[in-house]
Amino acid sequence: LYIKGNELIGANRAGLFINLVPIFGTLLSVLIVGEQFQPYQAFALALVLGGIALAEYSGSRAALQAG
Repeated sequence: LYIKGNELIGANRAGLFINLVPIFGTLLSVLIVGEQFQPYQAFALALVLGGIALAEYSGSRAALQAG
């Protein structure tokens, strides 16, 4: 499924989502191990998602200007 997803959205866009690995690790540690969710983890989550959103927005904006 991972390879098929890469083929569908392209390597450049798929590369952005590797930044979600620490987020998934945090969520799994909270759900499985029962760790306490801390405010700094919420801040890191916001930074990662904001960075991905910014990269996606700037990529789609550049495509509109080129086309």
